Amino acid sequence: MWAPQQEHSVSQLILVRTAAVIASVPRTAWAVSWGVRTGLAYARCMATHPDHSTEAYQADLSALHEASASRLRRLCQSNGGVYVKAAQLLSTAQSIPQEYRQKLEVLQDRAEPRGFEEVQLAVLQELGAPIEELFAEFEPQARAAASLAQVHKARLLDGREVAVKVQYVGLETAVTADFTTLSVLAKAAAQWFPNSFDFGWVLQELKQNLGKELDFRMEARNAQRLAACMAGRRRVAIPEPVPQLSGERIITMEWMDGCKLTDLERLRDLHLHSRDVAIELLQAFAQMTFVDGFVHGDPHGGNILVRPHPEPQSFWYRWFGGGWVEPQLVLLDHGLIVEIPDTLRQQYCQLWCSFILNDQDTAQAIATHIAGKRGGELLPKLVRPGALRNEDQRRALRTQAGVNTLGDLGRMLEGLPRPFVDFLKVQAIIRGAATKLGSSLHDRLRINATYALKGMSISRLPDGAVAYEGSMQSSRKRLGISVSIAALRSLWWVGSTAICLWRNVISAFSGTDSYVRHPA
Repeated sequence: MWAPQQEHSVSQLILVRTAAVIASVPRTAWAVSWGVRTGLAYARCMATHPDHSTEAYQADLSALHEASASRLRRLCQSNGGVYVKAAQLLSTAQSIPQEYRQKLEVLQDRAEPRGFEEVQLAVLQELGAPIEELFAEFEPQARAAASLAQVHKARLLDGREVAVKVQYVGLETAVTADFTTLSVLAKAAAQWFPNSFDFGWVLQELKQNLGKELDFRMEARNAQRLAACMAGRRRVAIPEPVPQLSGERIITMEWMDGCKLTDLERLRDLHLHSRDVAIELLQAFAQMTFVDGFVHGDPHGGNILVRPHPEPQSFWYRWFGGGWVEPQLVLLDHGLIVEIPDTLRQQYCQLWCSFILNDQDTAQAIATHIAGKRGGELLPKLVRPGALRNEDQRRALRTQAGVNTLGDLGRMLEGLPRPFVDFLKVQAIIRGAATKLGSSLHDRLRINATYALKGMSISRLPDGAVAYEGSMQSSRKRLGISVSIAALRSLWWVGSTAICLWRNVISAFSGTDSYVRHPA
């Protein structure tokens, strides 16, 4: 009985993969059409305005960027899969026109869920048995569907609720066809506009990322390692994989509910204060970056949920909560991880500690080790919070660094260590989310400095050595940093506690909830 069922599933698999190849044809045609039309439009614009320094050229170019970016967003959203991943990657690249970044950054990784028959086929092929033998319950309707996979809620035979992430059947075939199309378009763009942004590194990174994201066994290992890193953080939860029901194209994990990270209205309904969430978010990612060197690489809103802490409230919230509930972050989707080499992690910790001392010479020396002479002059001003407060300062920095065209900026970014660029992009996403949730510049400075100091003395190198730079070589200076950060945290804690007690007194008399700023 099993042999005929398996033979039938193989024939179904062949049909699905054939359909994937056929479906790639209209996607390719649309992409090529966009590329040709856009290339001709830019060529006409440049031919119409021989002098590229005029305001008329800049205005026409900006309007062209806007129109082309809108068409590109529609194309990527409709084509899905690789196109959505490529667009999301481009939206984080500071070296492409702002109009493109603004259009592409709102692109959502959504897709129409596949039919349940295809899910049954995928489970049978990957896990070797039909769904009804492996699960007590399995919802036929997907809870979420993205470009590479969809998620179903299920119940195990022992009663545990789980999320089953199923990769689309035939996806590898579609990815190969779509990636070939994007490669051809990128090479054509490089020939047409040699002084503009080179998309080569984007495609290379996309190819590497897809290789990781398409192997769910790697995601399971990443989840387990990140859970070990976060084991000491009460307010961070990571779903536990179920190894016996996971494979290369299917991963089964513990089910965890929660609301979207930046859903402010829902957070308030759950009595979760948004700034408390922001503080925990900043702390968790500061620990990943400065201490662990193992950073969640795709922290967009859909991959970070927030829920009331499932365990009894901590001492602070019991006594000083003022009606607010202790939050817990739930980190999902661990297919992309940024692993920071330990030498680079130590250097980044020292760079941040040099900011505390306001030691510009040490900061530049460390930045030069990371990014070379040219990047060393630019990096401290880009990384240090509040260093660039207006457009005039940013323009002066671009002039100082010799970045006059998109091509210049692209080449400079290519000279930086790849993990460094990757975790800077992650930090930019986290900074934006934390700001929306109500955190301040001082919060980020205090939290990053705290974890940079902690991570600076940790070495995972074979010899266990820490190569201190500049003033960081002085134990007296390092002690001074420790004292400064301890004093800063103590003052903030005392001030927060005093404010909290006062507002709780007011709350007791007025009968309204008061906001508590818990210590970081």
